[in-house]
Amino acid sequence: MLKKIKNRARQGASFIKRDEPALLTFLFHSVFRNDDEIALKHIDPQQFITLAIYREFLEYFLAAGYSFISPDDLVQGLDPEGRYILATFDDGYFNNQHVVPLLQEYKCPALFYIASHNVQNNECFWWDVVYRELSKQGLERKTISAAQKEYKKLSHTEILTRLKEQFGDTVLQPCSDIDRPFTPDELRDFAAQEYVYIGNHTTHHYILDNYASDIQHEQILGCQQALQQMLAITPKTVSYPNGNYNADTLRIAADLGFEYGITVDKRKNYLPLREEDKLSLGRFVIWGKMPLKMQCDIFRSDMRKSARKKVSKGEML
Repeated sequence: MLKKIKNRARQGASFIKRDEPALLTFLFHSVFRNDDEIALKHIDPQQFITLAIYREFLEYFLAAGYSFISPDDLVQGLDPEGRYILATFDDGYFNNQHVVPLLQEYKCPALFYIASHNVQNNECFWWDVVYRELSKQGLERKTISAAQKEYKKLSHTEILTRLKEQFGDTVLQPCSDIDRPFTPDELRDFAAQEYVYIGNHTTHHYILDNYASDIQHEQILGCQQALQQMLAITPKTVSYPNGNYNADTLRIAADLGFEYGITVDKRKNYLPLREEDKLSLGRFVIWGKMPLKMQCDIFRSDMRKSARKKVSKGEML
């Protein structure tokens, strides 16, 4: 109740000062066609985003006078007096294809960050495996989330080993179109769609700041090479898995030629963008279980405008 009251107060305060020239970046993961797909528990719903919610998101910001942009627009440079939205989807879920008709209907681009190993090997994402298998055991979401956090403390190799020991050797195999990643051929067709853009989300979705700089370099470069091989493209933007990054991450991204990097630091990116901020752009998260208008009103607020945050850790998968 206290949190609801606080959010309502923040929403009201947002009308006092908001909509300064800025780029607002948003994070999505899976997209469900309806609540029935969520109820199957094939996948961690994370944000509980349905197509109806994504439509509402588009309509809200278009009505507010914001322009949805592509990474090409970002690289070419934004009007310092403009108000922009960059909608992003992390990981590479096949279910992301369901938003294409909405992108085309509203003429709004979106950027899809791909973890290349899962696409090339038809493997589920480990957090979905934990959610699916523990859900089968009747555990509540709170308990499952705690288990996922414990898994995050492990190296990626340790995660996969533990999953197979706990749930069986075939546990990484998808069970439906809901939980699986794109195949390479599907990703190629998807990337060719109007308003669809592709970005780098590392090879194996390593939480980068848990690793030495050489491993971070290998993960980001490996994904770049895989996307070049599969799609004949070289993305200029990278999304750091889980939103985590450190000074090594930013240096590596710059050395590899990326022009922009995306975090989950909860902040607006005020215009004109500063050079030192371009590889650590802030990003907001939309939650399907909360009133969308309230969230978006808060995100538009400039009441807390401040200097850029220090390098920090993220909170999302």
